[in-house]
Amino acid sequence: MSFLRTCFDFAPDFSLSGRHFKFVAFDNPPFDSVVKGPNGTFVFSGATTNVVYWIAQRLKFTPTIVAVDQTLFDKLGAHEATFYQLMNQDVDGIVGAFYLTMDRVERMDYSFFTWVDGFSLVVPNPGEESRLFAFVRPFQPWVWMSILLSLPLVVSTMTFFTWFYNCGRPKNSIEVLSIDTNSQSKGVSSGGNFTFFGSHMIYVINTMTNQGGREAVNSFSFRVLAGAWVLCAMVLVNSYTGIVTSALTTPKMKQPINTLEELAVNNEVKIVLRSDTAIGVQILQATSGIYKVLADQARSEPDERIVADPGKLIERLRTGRYAYPFMHTFTIAFVGTQYRKEGKCRFKASKILSSSHGYYFFVLKKGSWYTQKFSRGFMDLWESGLTRFWMKNRPTIPRADECFDTKRRVSRLAAIQLSDLTSAFLILGIGIGLATLAFLLEIIYSKWQR
Repeated sequence: MSFLRTCFDFAPDFSLSGRHFKFVAFDNPPFDSVVKGPNGTFVFSGATTNVVYWIAQRLKFTPTIVAVDQTLFDKLGAHEATFYQLMNQDVDGIVGAFYLTMDRVERMDYSFFTWVDGFSLVVPNPGEESRLFAFVRPFQPWVWMSILLSLPLVVSTMTFFTWFYNCGRPKNSIEVLSIDTNSQSKGVSSGGNFTFFGSHMIYVINTMTNQGGREAVNSFSFRVLAGAWVLCAMVLVNSYTGIVTSALTTPKMKQPINTLEELAVNNEVKIVLRSDTAIGVQILQATSGIYKVLADQARSEPDERIVADPGKLIERLRTGRYAYPFMHTFTIAFVGTQYRKEGKCRFKASKILSSSHGYYFFVLKKGSWYTQKFSRGFMDLWESGLTRFWMKNRPTIPRADECFDTKRRVSRLAAIQLSDLTSAFLILGIGIGLATLAFLLEIIYSKWQR
């Protein structure tokens, strides 16, 4: 790294030799770290810390880095505390890069940009959808409605054909298939056409559920109708069975959140904002559009969803109930950090938001005589590519390739679990309950008849 720092032509007119500059730093993961040591000392590290040391060597001045005042930090938050020290104390610059707003431009000088990044969301990884009603998912509502309407239509047509076929024949020659499909009973029971209807209904349902069965009717028209129904049922049953099997063996994930619009309508994940970041201020000050909608949602719970402390923000995100819009580098680092801690992908980074890319500038005290010299030095630094090199090799951005793999994966190929078939046992339980209720009603009706 020392070779990379010394391979530039240090022109004399850019030298600030012999001068001392003081910079205030704050803990700003994943970009910079401020670790408290013994006896009130601090250890500073990070990409922007490297930027300060590089520009100090480039311009030949002596840098001093101090930690942000903790009292101001607790009162104002990370960014505003450093801004206050820059404007009101013996501080020349801040160890960090900031997105420019009109308010910041009026209060501080800014040099050439040192970082460019897009905005994205840190969101909880969507879990699997519930399998409780997996048995209804293979078909859309209109398909189910068509099936429910076709059942009575087919049964009624069968009943009409049977009635017409038996009409005018002697009673002792009418054939009706009993529930036992291996035997036939002569004569018509007292139920008449209702008995035909019930027998045909059982036949149709048996066909739909792959239980088999037959109807002993010799009418050709009846057989054509039954054949058409069997073919229709074959297509429906095979389609249904294939989709259900796929649904039970391949997890179906909930729809991920990739845009601010999707976040606004999501009932499970809420937005959390930092009131001292540029995008947080833009959202909170918006008067229309999606920013206004999200701002109103955040203000509905200000103590929980509007923070200024980075530590509190991390705590909120770890609960898995919040989404946070910020620099894409931050979202990648957060996802990787949580993956390293827990060994699983609990969070994901959304796609780059439609908002414009952010240019982040090194800020100096308002009216500084040295802003131009710093800008020229930072221009050389950006052209060298060192800033991205330092960020790419930051240990605070652990690799988590599994969490960013967009290829579709089957998470398990194991046998179907009991939890996968909850809906089947739910149906069985409901059926047993209804059968028991019918049994009790029959008993009551029998006693009432007596």
